[in-house]
Amino acid sequence: MNNERLDVLISDLSFKIINEINKLGKKDKSKALNLIDKALGVLSNNGVYAYYVYIISQKNSEFNKIFLDTLEGIFNIAKNKEIYNSDNRHRYFKDIANDIHKLLFLKQLLEKTLIYARYHAKALEDGE
Repeated sequence: MNNERLDVLISDLSFKIINEINKLGKKDKSKALNLIDKALGVLSNNGVYAYYVYIISQKNSEFNKIFLDTLEGIFNIAKNKEIYNSDNRHRYFKDIANDIHKLLFLKQLLEKTLIYARYHAKALEDGE
């Protein structure tokens, strides 16, 4: 996949994250928007597996859907032994750590997606 197509995918997924967040109730919406920044911090400082653990530690199925299932396309670009899906999340995140190149590539994709999502959220907030 070339860089232009990757950027389009990342842009689309980041906007999809914001659309999913906008479907939540006011309280959960605020938490989810905050979670973008917190998840980005965890990802940047502690890595991909820490991001995964942090998201599932929120114990909110809607947040799992938004921050894990919505990003399935990115996880599958950085494929490891198997395709990512909601049934094999834990194994996927453990296994991808065995290939440093795929791990760092996935980290870059996730960071960029969350940064774009933050920008989309800010743009929508300013437009209201």
